[in-house]
Amino acid sequence: MPKSKVVTMTPRLRSRKNRPPHMGAYQTEKLQRADGAAGPVPAFKALGPAEDDRPLAQATRDHRAMLDAIREGLVNTALADIPADLTERAQHLKAFAYFNDATMVGICKLAPDHHLAQPLRNADVARLAQDLQTRQVKTLASGVDAIMADLHDSVSAPETDINAHTHALVVLFAHPRAVEQNEPGAAWIAGMEDHRSSLLAAESAAVLSNYIRLLGRPARGHTMTASDVDLSQLAVAAGLALPQDGQLTAPFVGTRFSLAAITMAMDVACDRPLAATATLPRTPPAYATRRFADGAQPFEKLKRVDSPTTYMDEPRIPRLPKRTDMFSRALFGDMGKKLQDGATGGRYIRKTPTSMAQRRALGAFCLLQDGKVAETQTAPAPQQAAEMVKAVAYFLGADAVGVSRCPDWAWYSHDATGTAIDPPHDQAISLVIDQGFDTMEGASGDDWISVAQSMRAYLRFSLVGGVLARLIRDLGYPAKAHTVMDGDVLQPPLLLLSGLGEVSRIGEVILNPYLGPRLKSGAVTTTMPMIHDKPIDFGLQKFCESCQKCARECPSGAITAGPKLMFNGYEIWKSDSQKCATYRITTEGGAMCGRCMKTCPWNLEGILADSVWRWTAMKLPATAPALAKLDDLLGRGDINPVKKWWWDLEVQDDGGYRPTDKPVNTRGLQKDLKLSPKDQTLAVYPAPLAPHPYPYPDPMDREAGIRAYGEMIPAAAHRARVARGETKGLVPALKPLADSPVLALTVTRADVLSDGITRYELRDPDRADLPAWQAGAHLDVVIAPEYLRQYSMCGDPSDRSRYVIAVQREDQGRGGSALMHRIFSQGRKIFAARPINHFPLTEDAAFSVLMGGGIGITPMIAMAHRLHQLGRPFALHYSAHTAADLAFADEITAAPWATRAVLHISDQGSRADFDAILSDHPKGSHAYACGTPAYMEAAMAAATYAGFAEDHCHIEYFAVPEAPPRENHSFTVHLAKTGKDIHVPADRSLSDMLTEAGVPVDVKCADGICGVCACGLLQGDADHRDYVLSQAQRETTLITCQSRATQADGHLVLDL
Repeated sequence: MPKSKVVTMTPRLRSRKNRPPHMGAYQTEKLQRADGAAGPVPAFKALGPAEDDRPLAQATRDHRAMLDAIREGLVNTALADIPADLTERAQHLKAFAYFNDATMVGICKLAPDHHLAQPLRNADVARLAQDLQTRQVKTLASGVDAIMADLHDSVSAPETDINAHTHALVVLFAHPRAVEQNEPGAAWIAGMEDHRSSLLAAESAAVLSNYIRLLGRPARGHTMTASDVDLSQLAVAAGLALPQDGQLTAPFVGTRFSLAAITMAMDVACDRPLAATATLPRTPPAYATRRFADGAQPFEKLKRVDSPTTYMDEPRIPRLPKRTDMFSRALFGDMGKKLQDGATGGRYIRKTPTSMAQRRALGAFCLLQDGKVAETQTAPAPQQAAEMVKAVAYFLGADAVGVSRCPDWAWYSHDATGTAIDPPHDQAISLVIDQGFDTMEGASGDDWISVAQSMRAYLRFSLVGGVLARLIRDLGYPAKAHTVMDGDVLQPPLLLLSGLGEVSRIGEVILNPYLGPRLKSGAVTTTMPMIHDKPIDFGLQKFCESCQKCARECPSGAITAGPKLMFNGYEIWKSDSQKCATYRITTEGGAMCGRCMKTCPWNLEGILADSVWRWTAMKLPATAPALAKLDDLLGRGDINPVKKWWWDLEVQDDGGYRPTDKPVNTRGLQKDLKLSPKDQTLAVYPAPLAPHPYPYPDPMDREAGIRAYGEMIPAAAHRARVARGETKGLVPALKPLADSPVLALTVTRADVLSDGITRYELRDPDRADLPAWQAGAHLDVVIAPEYLRQYSMCGDPSDRSRYVIAVQREDQGRGGSALMHRIFSQGRKIFAARPINHFPLTEDAAFSVLMGGGIGITPMIAMAHRLHQLGRPFALHYSAHTAADLAFADEITAAPWATRAVLHISDQGSRADFDAILSDHPKGSHAYACGTPAYMEAAMAAATYAGFAEDHCHIEYFAVPEAPPRENHSFTVHLAKTGKDIHVPADRSLSDMLTEAGVPVDVKCADGICGVCACGLLQGDADHRDYVLSQAQRETTLITCQSRATQADGHLVLDL
């Protein structure tokens, strides 16, 4: 490699558009093959990072151990419906491995002599397994708690053998060229090729083994640090290498490679071994002619400028909370129940196994984003530091790297938990990962592989960025990797400042001149001083002004066809993020969407012909309309069926993956569509419309968002006002920060009372007194953002040191209680709203009859405590089917009011006789019941028969009772306060339509139980379908999540 200058890498001459993905980049199909042994195979040599004190060996240890910790796991109990053809299966798995950047892939049968006599184990796994079992991640990202629970269960499960495994998928990752001792970054990367390639191979093994297990087939990954099999033997058997001169030698790459394998109990077609006499061709390794610190692309040729090509009014840019993210808003229900359902548990990721396979490692890496800083600081010169971090990032697999300042305004104001962020770091290293041209070439951009493309890139950054942050911490500087799962910075401005791209019409997507928009990014922030890169100008602003292809092709209509405008203090083609997120989460014909990236003219393969196109677009941006038209004529952005390798599998209710029954989004180009800004209705949510920062719902107001879009101004007008000093209100500020609607609590006890019932004790983290509450109250507990559940408080209302709730696990429920039982352990930090009481106790009643069936006893315990303290007469009746079901029997018999309690056990002949229980009570007595619908119905019927007044009978539902079939009609509502009329279709709820119309409605249970979404009913015949309002209350109140107009085309007038 020339040492005095940077050499430009020559683009590939020929396109690979006609080469199927399972064949890989190298022409392995031309190699001579033969059955039988090719000679003695060199002994498998394990990698020992624990004994290697070089910086990168130490920095990769935790990530390597994490991958080894998750190389096996629980097998999906529902068997996936996949093609029976063994060749198709093999090609599919190979293509997936190449999608994960494997250099070569082979498959063989697993023979007895392939097993190691002594399995290799990574000694670091035990330490990280403890973290997986005990540590709580800060992020509230979609599905992260389920991922962590799954990881906990997996590492806790006893290890099994692989005797039933029949086949092995072997992946080979080639080394880049050897690092020269005098090039930038050599101190960190010289001689580390084995560590680098084996780490990437381990990532692939973790992903692919998890994928096969998701398909319902046992599988385990095997790496250079944790293996049950001889990887060298497998490489020879799978036709990837030959023993030559005492070394394992592979075609095209020689002896410079690392291996991993996935053994499985799944039949697939096998490859033949290479013939002993086969000629093994050679090709130059990656970075053969370039320094690692400079990257693979000629970024040094780009025009550098002092400021980004899009205007940023930095002094006035507001800091926004993490809750502003649209996927977070969907998860909390801010955009209605349909979106929340689509986001629940990360369904838009979980719905297809190719993406879910990568999500597991991505969640595990959350534990490694930050960490302890070395006590002794080693201070490289700023230029040296910048070159070192770039060299490491490129060496490990990043596709573009830039260094910039990290201004305060690039940080979120509050993290996912609502905790204020005081920006801790002032330096940023931005990394870009290519999502892959080949797979995108075979996709529509919004079909069943789209989300996996994103997850693959996000996972790679989590690995590379996490290792880089660890290296910096080992130098004595704090550093954190900000990933898609847990990040505290806004990445688009950092990409602009670090010279990795320009703002594009797509909106928040920053476009890179060599990777186009086909990228995902991440950032590592630190305090280590580094020389910064300058922003770039490659003519994109003029190009995007003239090209509307992304807006034309956007299936949600979210991308503006209009000009750049000022949003929150910076200039951007602002897309409608709500529309975009809505489509990506709820599309039925695929999983997520990246069609704007797919169809962009800058989505280039990287061949020589593309260089001509790129030069024209950069030097002559006014030719954009002609270039876009040429793009259409060449069919670029259309689907190339040769490149489709994935199966269109969708998760079903039983957790199994089967071919989707929905029409797949296989859309072509809309070449004749003419898009005009005046035909678009877009909404934006600037600072004043941002949600509160806390982990609790905050409904969106789309009407206000539409108005806000119309109020945006061009950058020229903004600059003019700044020049005139007219800056008041120029960039609207966040609304004043209100008190948090939730309390931060700690689980101090989690006591299993019976099979399926756990009692939780919750305290203030600092042991301060908690807000007062009254008997009958409940807590809204944030189990996860999508699981806000109501639980009756069953402690003593006079004890403000703690709250007590008890939860019954409902395995056939909606998932909240089951997840709570998995993740709510002692020490966990949680959030809950202040106590709310929809089931109040009448404290001065002549007599109170408290009746609880099963878990329904919980509010009665609190009422009993209060009545006892007041000295009021009462009786408590606790019913269960068997003695084992009396989970609270010990607590009740130990209470100071135990003599007032009666236990009823059905199978012992003491079933509650409600007629007897409710007879002979003084006038003015009150009856309270909670339990199953049948239990409460029987109790209330007896109370009515005994003469209890209607308003003296009280029930509380824990679950939705069986309801008679009802026909849904479409109807309209008139909002008295605004004059607006809203049509409610037969298949939509009133609360959803109110939310879509920009009328914020708090929704929690969505079942008509909690009463939170109530509004005033002024006029009309309503079909009340709730389980909370009394008959008297229904005269003036409506529960919007369930109730409707009684008649078809009915009309209701609401006090809204």
